[in-house]
Amino acid sequence: MGLKNRIKAAPPVSIWQWRTLLVCGCLMLLACGGGGSKSNLTSPSSAAVSNSSLVSSSNATSSSSTSSAQMSSAASSIRLGGRVTYDFVPHNNDHIGLNYSATTVKAVRGVVVELLDSKNLVLATTITDNVGDYSFSVESNRLVKVRVKAQLSRTQTPTWNFKVTDNTNSNSLYVMDGSLAVASDATGVRNLHAASSWTGTSYSSTRVAAPFAILDSVLLGAEKIVAAGNSRNFPPLELRWSVNNKAADGEPTFGEIGTSFYDGSAIYILGDQNSDTDEYDRHVILHEWGHYIENELSRSDNIGGDHAYDDKLDLRVAMSEGFSNAFSAMMLDDPEYRDASGTQQADGFSNDVSQKNHLVRGWYSESSIQSILYNFYLSENGKVAKNFSDIFKVFSSEIYSENAAMISIYTFTDALRSVLPDQIVNFDSLLLEQNIEPTNAFGEGESNSGGYSGSLPVYKILATNNSPVTVCSTNRFGAYNKLSVSQFLRLDISSPGIYRITVSEAGSNSGDSDPDIYLHRNGNLIDFAEGTVIDQEDLTTDTLSVGTYVLEILDARVADINSSDDITACFDVRASVSN
Repeated sequence: MGLKNRIKAAPPVSIWQWRTLLVCGCLMLLACGGGGSKSNLTSPSSAAVSNSSLVSSSNATSSSSTSSAQMSSAASSIRLGGRVTYDFVPHNNDHIGLNYSATTVKAVRGVVVELLDSKNLVLATTITDNVGDYSFSVESNRLVKVRVKAQLSRTQTPTWNFKVTDNTNSNSLYVMDGSLAVASDATGVRNLHAASSWTGTSYSSTRVAAPFAILDSVLLGAEKIVAAGNSRNFPPLELRWSVNNKAADGEPTFGEIGTSFYDGSAIYILGDQNSDTDEYDRHVILHEWGHYIENELSRSDNIGGDHAYDDKLDLRVAMSEGFSNAFSAMMLDDPEYRDASGTQQADGFSNDVSQKNHLVRGWYSESSIQSILYNFYLSENGKVAKNFSDIFKVFSSEIYSENAAMISIYTFTDALRSVLPDQIVNFDSLLLEQNIEPTNAFGEGESNSGGYSGSLPVYKILATNNSPVTVCSTNRFGAYNKLSVSQFLRLDISSPGIYRITVSEAGSNSGDSDPDIYLHRNGNLIDFAEGTVIDQEDLTTDTLSVGTYVLEILDARVADINSSDDITACFDVRASVSN
């Protein structure tokens, strides 16, 4: 999720099959499965994906060439091909807003191209190359058209399948169609261009370029991760964009997505002109894709939620958001995170992720973590500068993804000490610049409390002899995903068995508390208790094997983003073998 963004779950979508009549020059939709009856779109803004279609003009559309082509021999074949391009709109030099006057034409690389007959049956399929070229061998005199799908596909290891779809139209896949014309020497070159449709004051029609701009950003990231050494297949992913996607919370099928975000299965992207569009905000796209990479090729414990530059965050959120900010900058080799918005996309914000001097510095700050990771990427101290493979080795290591502690800057540092031992001194210096102690995965010995003594130690030690450990859940820094809403306790199980964990209010100054218990093993939630009994909670586990667990304790009132009360609730936590 971007600097303004959050992870949230999308509601289930009702799937219905449909197909649109594709017209040259329009962005159209085609639903998955390809069945159903034909119908005209009532609005170009309905263009979408599921197996969707964008339509662009082709240079092979004249009726005269069709007539002459029909007279040629049907036994011969010709080469039919061309180049696929799209309009890319950069940001202004001051990093604020889009600069339409500087629009450039870029190649549509790595996408699926199909050759269709007059009945929309697929005759052949290929992939555009690095300059956007494609070609087919086709029987001359045959009536055909070219379809370019908003779909990145790679069949060699590591494989990928990334699609841009429309969440406001049954997750239909965007495609771009050329004109239907008889194959001949005169019509053999068919270049297709996805235009931005910007008139100087607004978008005049379907924004054909948008899905391809989104995919080009993703392809940059995928190529860089492969170059860094990744050999694992990328799980399929939909990036759900629509001109109807707006900054309103509600129903994603209506475009009410709130912000661009990754929900654990798909990425949703804003497209509401004169408010907030993200298709040309490459840092935003790659930030969200970075969350997908965390989730699929490594591990993320991010609980999502709103976050801002100077927030003091839950350590899991700080790590994930800081990583994804830095990730987008590393993929683009550009530290200036940009996000355009406002009337005519002329406003927005930018943020230099390489900056070191932050208002809030610590293990709870996404700004600190983005600074540490990006400046480590830039470092030439005993390593190659701007080489993502170093960070990827740590990020994809088992010591990171299978760590007993929750994912944080501490777990990354812990993994780095094993994976890149020659870089320990270098990395420790970056930690100290951000007021973070070089320590182990559990942050033992950390002295930066963030201004609240109850936040330390980062993990309290909970014995299994029923001795109480006092922790305090507070919303003094904000609700839900902020620092010290959740308190973490390390629970070391030396003998397998069933254990009882009890939580009771310590003191009487916090009102009617509602403690909740969450038990984690290597980042996986394995048990929890969310009862409604006031001031207490009780969890009897299934049989626990020997190992280290993390217990998360919070007050449900403190986590509630709708609460206006200032609350600090303290609890005595006990663990014992259950009889």
